Amino acid sequence: MLEQELKSIWKSSADADKIKFDLSRLMIDLKHKMDGLNKGIQNRDKREIAASIFGMLLFGYMATQIPFPITKAACIMTIGWFGYVIYRLRNAQKHKVTEDLSLSFKEQLVNQKKYMTHQGQLLDSVLYWYVLPPFILNVVFIMGLGDAAAYDWTPRFENILPETMNDKLRMLGFIALFNGFVVWLNKRAVKKQIKPAIQEIERVQLQLENA
Repeated sequence: MLEQELKSIWKSSADADKIKFDLSRLMIDLKHKMDGLNKGIQNRDKREIAASIFGMLLFGYMATQIPFPITKAACIMTIGWFGYVIYRLRNAQKHKVTEDLSLSFKEQLVNQKKYMTHQGQLLDSVLYWYVLPPFILNVVFIMGLGDAAAYDWTPRFENILPETMNDKLRMLGFIALFNGFVVWLNKRAVKKQIKPAIQEIERVQLQLENA
């Protein structure tokens, strides 16, 4: 009887050590994944903000050069949209998880999960805040282009701007395809990166609960 009890105690102890080892390995793997993912998000935000600032300068310049009222108005509204993109990205950064030693690991996991969930929602909704608004403004911008000769205007970028209706429709078609690709890329990022990260966090949370 004593021998059987000792075997049971030894087995329980071995199982407990194995669970602790597996949990430690999961926690280390999760930290590496989160660090890489957070760095990728940070680099993405830097690129988008830099591109938005450049876009504001570019459309500000075009607003001063293009004489067509509708296209000029589209330029001004596009500048506002770039400002909104910067606001959305910087606002999302407020949810970024910083390493706080005063918090328990469980609390840090909760915060990390909230941050990843917010990032997933941000990417999943790009169609509504990142793609459709500028596409509509592109339509207004391009369709607002008129006859330069009627305004006695010689554009410096005449080889870029479409003149005929066919050219305008062709350019809008290309923009639509590119925007569709952008939506697909962001949806794919949610599926391949954000959701697996959230599942990994939940897996570690479950292991901590059972430990």
